[in-house]
Amino acid sequence: MELNGARNFLNNHLRRISQLFFFAITAYAWIRLYLFVSHFDYGTPYVERPTSIEAFLPIGALVSLKNLIQNGFIDPIHPAALVIFTSILLTAVLLKRGFCGWVCPIGFISEVVTKTGERLTGKVMLGSRYLAVIKYLLLAFFLYLILPMDAASTAAFLFSPYWAIADVKLLDFWLKPGTLTILVTGLIVIATLFVRNVWCRFLCPYGALLALLSYLSPASIKKSDCVGCLRCDETCPSGLKPSQVDEMKSPECIMCFECVKSCPYGYLTPAIAGKSVRKELYALAIAGIIFGFFVVAKLTGHWETALTYADYRKLMPIRHLISH
Repeated sequence: MELNGARNFLNNHLRRISQLFFFAITAYAWIRLYLFVSHFDYGTPYVERPTSIEAFLPIGALVSLKNLIQNGFIDPIHPAALVIFTSILLTAVLLKRGFCGWVCPIGFISEVVTKTGERLTGKVMLGSRYLAVIKYLLLAFFLYLILPMDAASTAAFLFSPYWAIADVKLLDFWLKPGTLTILVTGLIVIATLFVRNVWCRFLCPYGALLALLSYLSPASIKKSDCVGCLRCDETCPSGLKPSQVDEMKSPECIMCFECVKSCPYGYLTPAIAGKSVRKELYALAIAGIIFGFFVVAKLTGHWETALTYADYRKLMPIRHLISH
């Protein structure tokens, strides 16, 4: 009886457990980065820099990917950024936007804020789906900056002082935010209390890139029948309407399985290449790709930065003078 209860709990809350797991890893990495930087700023005990923090350098990782294609070598300064970035791109190609629904810590925070809004107001609005064009325009802007770079410019960026401490600059950005940063962040949080998952649905260029790649994915949510209860529509974090299609293949679908869980009749089924897939196997597949890339990178020496303690000791005191 207790075993069945544990299984039911795991089945019902597996996505939240996955999100909490990756959120905890992320929080731990940010804390360690702060302690690492504090050593150079305030003389506190040395804490090794967390390599996984490079997951928050997707724009630089895109430059790094372009460098790999153009120049044929892996960036030695932040190799983990490229490793994590390419692993996430692969999850989109194979498993649709499961990264957004099961892993992304920003997506998790967005959903928590939305749930808070639901409790406070009773129901959040969906907002116009056409607002999603904003994130695609932001993605187009970054691609416009990066794609025209020639091989020399790409390599030069990866060996620049700015890229060397890009993660530290990002920490400084959030520890000492400007008025505009506070205002924009506050507006996004407040908007998310009233409109479902504003950042993920309308503003995230990373999500836009994964959405485009998800067109190649064989993953989808299939519908066998429908009684029109609309519970699946009400629970979709992306504001989609699974009740209106026979197969949900929208690039905005994050494969969270909330619609599947909400259907009281079992009419919705997650599938890959037309074959049904269990929730736990799907979650393991995403984690397997991400951690698989990590293991290969560690074994091949493409995870840790080539920067030394002496390098950081030189760069840290002057980082406020270093810009793009």
